Amino acid sequence: MANENLSLVKALMYGIPEMVFILRVEEKKQFICEFLNTSLKNRLNLTHEAVGKSLHGILSEEPANKLQKECMEVIKKKKIHLFEECIKIKTGDRIYVEITLTPILNEDEVCTHIVALAKDITTERLIEIEKMKSQSQLAATESEYRSLYDHNPDAIFKIDLEGYITSGNRALEQLSGYTVNELIGEFFIDFVETKDKEEAKECLAQALNGELRDYRLNFLGKSGTLMGCLVKLTPIILDGRQTGIFVGVKDMRELDKLASKYIDSEEKFRIIAENVQDVIILLNDKQEYLYVSPSGKEIFEYDQQIGEKHPFLNIHPGDVVLLEDRFQQAIKDKKSYKVELKAMHVNKGWIWTELNGTPVFNDSGKFKYMLLIARDISLQKENVDQLEYYAYHDSLTGLPNRRFFTNRLQEILEQEEKTGEGFAVILLDIDDFKQINDNFGHETGDDVIQEFGSRLREVIDSEDFVARLGGDEFIALIANIHEEGQILEKVENIQQAIQASWSINDYALNISASIGIAFSSISGTTATSVFKEADKAMYDAKNSGKNLVRFNHPN
Repeated sequence: MANENLSLVKALMYGIPEMVFILRVEEKKQFICEFLNTSLKNRLNLTHEAVGKSLHGILSEEPANKLQKECMEVIKKKKIHLFEECIKIKTGDRIYVEITLTPILNEDEVCTHIVALAKDITTERLIEIEKMKSQSQLAATESEYRSLYDHNPDAIFKIDLEGYITSGNRALEQLSGYTVNELIGEFFIDFVETKDKEEAKECLAQALNGELRDYRLNFLGKSGTLMGCLVKLTPIILDGRQTGIFVGVKDMRELDKLASKYIDSEEKFRIIAENVQDVIILLNDKQEYLYVSPSGKEIFEYDQQIGEKHPFLNIHPGDVVLLEDRFQQAIKDKKSYKVELKAMHVNKGWIWTELNGTPVFNDSGKFKYMLLIARDISLQKENVDQLEYYAYHDSLTGLPNRRFFTNRLQEILEQEEKTGEGFAVILLDIDDFKQINDNFGHETGDDVIQEFGSRLREVIDSEDFVARLGGDEFIALIANIHEEGQILEKVENIQQAIQASWSINDYALNISASIGIAFSSISGTTATSVFKEADKAMYDAKNSGKNLVRFNHPN
């Protein structure tokens, strides 16, 4: 019966996926291997010859010393002992294991054997490591944005949806004379000059409706100083919901003085204009050039005969009408304006340019000049475009991500309601991808994901759309599809591309994918229902044996 029980125990130990070995405690604190199961042999590249050898005869010095120390602790305390270790397996990869050492005591309470069970916890640890990386990256990003907020040369403060101040930066303190603590909880319109309060309320209302505009408002500082400012309200959107508003305030007093000084003294104006980096331009009511600062020659190649040339000569033809309209509207409303448009650069060609226009009037209210300040914002535009690209594309494959795909799917759904043209969604999940990561490492896994995305991109038609949802899941949107027969050829092309030979990092791999297909109906289809049906079909394919295709219909 005892032998039968022993055989049962050994069968159990050989069958479990955890790595198990039994150590016999010898004199002089030597630990001799008496048993090791199949999982341990396979993972550490050991054979049955390890039985009868000491720890140092089986393992390299560092892990042997570590295990010897932990075993001594078990003998001393005569209690189960747990610890974690990172070990190297036969593939060359390192894995994280949780090792449980259990002492076996004889009748005299002396430890004669130690049973060691090592559980692979690599996945859990990698998730924790990635989480820590993400948290670190998030903290770095937040720090960057906080630095941008705190050190911005323009005053910035944050208000809630009712207009009460919740925070502000250092420039706000310098501009207003108030500390941020004095401003928090105050209604921001209370600091606006009386004649501008109605317009300030309109600013707030439009920002709450998602409208973005620039406004000229006069603020009152703590000392009673009146400050002419250019104000921009930007909604704060979190998880699709507006939670507050950023208010950017640019002190325009120096520029206003600059414009008025031109009326009094053209020479003084030139001295100021010639010492700024932005291009300063003066136009009369006929849009004729009266003055262009020296930087205009360097950037836009204006010359001494500028006054003889056509108005807005270097503005992109598609933007001229917009600029002329804003020019006339500013004179009519007696308000400043700002536009972003393309202007011809001497060396770079068409570049994005920010143009701030301020109409200048004489004492009787008659228009005299338009002060234009032009600034090259091509770099800022590139940064915005790059950030937008990263927000809608997968960093590993370069394919559109889930957010991009969801937006595109919603557009197709809206189009379908008008035209009645159907479509299909193909959801692909790489079969046994976890084994690729486990057996060949995450670097190889990443290379498989990249190659898989590249193959999909090559076989998907230009009018169709492919994206990576995350992990090992990809999705394609196929237009103008009404029945299964229309999509079979496309699916066959995808399968052929996937099943072609794979060689990644000198490994010959067999890659396949389970594919689920969902069709839209003429009415009643939603993004959620299409995703759900495609997901069901894909899992049906996976549960039916993998490397298969299954269809589903929303209705």
